[in-house]
Amino acid sequence: MRVPETRYARSADGLRLAYQEWGEGPRVLAVPGLLSNVELMWEHEYFVRINEMFGRHLHFACFDKRGIGLSDRPDEPPTLEQRIGDIVAVMDALGWETASLLGVSEGGLMSQLFAATYPERIERVLLHNTAVSPRYYGRVYSYVRDGDVALPHNTEVANRFRAMADGWPDRPNDMVEWMMPDQADNESFVRWVGRLQRLSASPRDFRRQVESVFTLDPGDSPERIVSPTLVLHVKGDRVLHVAMGRLLADLIPDAQYVEVDGPDHFSWALPNWRELIDPTIEFFTGHRPARTVTRRFASVLFTDIVESTHRSAEVGDSAWRSILEDHDRLARKLVDEHEGRVVKSTGDGLLVVFDSPSRCVECGLALCEQLRAIDVTIRAGVHAGEIEVHDDGDVSGIAVNLAARVEQHAADGELWASSTMRDMLLGSSMHFDDRGEHALKGIDGAWRLFAVGT
Repeated sequence: MRVPETRYARSADGLRLAYQEWGEGPRVLAVPGLLSNVELMWEHEYFVRINEMFGRHLHFACFDKRGIGLSDRPDEPPTLEQRIGDIVAVMDALGWETASLLGVSEGGLMSQLFAATYPERIERVLLHNTAVSPRYYGRVYSYVRDGDVALPHNTEVANRFRAMADGWPDRPNDMVEWMMPDQADNESFVRWVGRLQRLSASPRDFRRQVESVFTLDPGDSPERIVSPTLVLHVKGDRVLHVAMGRLLADLIPDAQYVEVDGPDHFSWALPNWRELIDPTIEFFTGHRPARTVTRRFASVLFTDIVESTHRSAEVGDSAWRSILEDHDRLARKLVDEHEGRVVKSTGDGLLVVFDSPSRCVECGLALCEQLRAIDVTIRAGVHAGEIEVHDDGDVSGIAVNLAARVEQHAADGELWASSTMRDMLLGSSMHFDDRGEHALKGIDGAWRLFAVGT
């Protein structure tokens, strides 16, 4: 889908708050957690798949809190009252007299107070991986169940936040290992989180944000919420223990409660993310989205960095990390320019799909050439055919597997194509050098492959 335009609302004290809106359906405003950047979230496939899912079912909006992302920085750490005033400002800028709220983490604390203070403006409230007021902490222990992760002491949580602030933004693995441990071994994802950190908050901004989180207290707001409410919590959340969610659901009159397996606090990167998104959409629309698979024609590109382990040892971890970040930015920029869609990161490479065979090949050639200019050698492979497109954005099918096998046979620094792709581009300016027949693992028969040039 087309990336929505970033607009600005103005808070009661004059700060400008960045927000976006997209999709059709019931109005839902997301109140973000610790970190956000409304434009950068469209650069990673984990965010995009969720944003697109929301847009198919909801009139969805999100914003960057004051002091974070593309919004203005205040002179002092924001109070909870100022924060909920910012929700009013964004809703007014959207022209929404009423809407539902989706509050995540600290955004859930904001949503609790807002729903209790402005019941006339709230249709529904969803509170995800969030906490309760300190006044209820004594009751949390009775909600711990056998098999839960250990309930951390408040001091331990505060120390982890402050340690993360000390390493900001040079140690993104600190955040991933604690808040998104399911992705801790995904080096490409960790690099992208580092980019999200740098472009969302300076070290000073983040430390101020962390310190302000410790002051957030919605009081008895949960007991005063009258709107239909769903509390949704990941069972293995290491930041805000699942016992918090269970207690919160009991405090809110007639609240629904859904618990999902997983270890992540920021759950949009979980492999079972649909177990969170499906009940979310059902709660706001009354209908659970169907899981569908469609077949369509596409051109598929796979890339991979050559000898990345050797290069890392050669230049050192720090320098190699910087090179990989340059690779990630340049690769995604070229994919966007050639109207492709990144499906996923695959170790040190990408899986990308295109509607056009020529754009697919042009992008592959541009990647080989421009990455070589920053001293990164890749191999790339392309094939075209019918693929299966899942409603979560993933793709599968023989055509996808075949493109992966072509990439595995490609010579270092080259883009190779299947005979199918060569035949489709006969008469174009592309030049195809015959590299002979190859047996492709898992694919019947011998396939003639070609190195592509211009």
